[in-house]
Amino acid sequence: MGKRTRRLIVLLSVGAVLCGCSNSGTAMRSERIIPWTEYEVSGERELNFTVNTGDPQCYGTRTVVKETGRSLQAAIVEGVLPDAPETCTAVGLIKNLTVTTESVAQDLKVHPLPVEEVELNP
Repeated sequence: MGKRTRRLIVLLSVGAVLCGCSNSGTAMRSERIIPWTEYEVSGERELNFTVNTGDPQCYGTRTVVKETGRSLQAAIVEGVLPDAPETCTAVGLIKNLTVTTESVAQDLKVHPLPVEEVELNP
C-alpha cells in the first residue's frame, strides 16, 4: 500500500508528558503547547507532525504521545532553551517532528492530547 497522507487542522493548545516523549536532552523553561497543523504517515510505524515554531537558537520542541489500541494522541511542547540568548529574533519556522508508533501508523486515529494530561516546565 502506498504512502497515505492524513491532514488535520487543529485550532487548540494541547500538550503532554507521557510515554513517547522526545526531547533534546535539555530541560526547557517557559514551556507552552503549540498546535500541530498537520501530520502524515511517513513510515510503517512512523508519523511526521508539522508545527510552526520560533528561532532554533532560542526555542526547542519535544513531542509527547499516548498510544492506546488504534488511537494515538499527540502534543508538541515548545520552550525556551537553557542556553538561549537574552534577545531572540522574531522568526517563524516550519518544523517537522517524527514520532515512532507501536502500531502500524496508517491504522491509527490521531487526535490532540488533552491539555490536562500535560506537564509543562515553568
